[in-house]
Parts: sequence; C-alpha cells; structure tokens
Amino acid sequence: MFKIILESVDGEQLDKVFEDGNDKYLQQDEDEFEMLGELSTCSYDVYTSKDMDLLILELERLKELLLDSNEIKHIEEIILLAYKCKNLESGRLIFTPF
Repeated sequence: MFKIILESVDGEQLDKVFEDGNDKYLQQDEDEFEMLGELSTCSYDVYTSKDMDLLILELERLKELLLDSNEIKHIEEIILLAYKCKNLESGRLIFTPF
C-alpha cells in the first residue's frame, strides 16, 4: 500500500490519502507511465510542484483504465492532492510504502 502525502517545503504534512492494495494499480509499466513506472515499494518517491502536470496526466490516463469504482475514487483523491501540490509553491507529493 502506498500513502500519498502532501507536504510543504518545511516538511509540514498538509494532507494524506491511502487505500489498501493501491500498489496493485498505482505501479505501472515504465514504458507507458514515466512517473508511475518509477514507484518503488522499497523507498520514498518525492515529486515537486513542477512534476505535477505530468503526474496528473498519468493519473488521468490510469483512471480511464480502471473499472473498480473505489480505485477510480482513490485516483481522483490523488489527482486533487496533485493539484493542491501544483498550486503550492515549493510543495511536494510523496508516495511512500511505509
């Protein structure tokens, strides 16, 4: 399971979403998904506000592939966090399996 955490530049946690089993659909093939293809179950993946456009695009593409309504809802929650991060100067979005 990945926890997706929105943090300010000083490390303050602003928001967080997670869903049991989300690693099964968030981890994608590197050939088709640049950022989601890099997600690791062994370490943190940290993205800055500058990375959000590509991440949002990949999450929107992934959402179109999913059929389960709970998975789609969770992707929409992550997209909302990504938009918050994009609008937050020096914000970061962290995907962590811990």
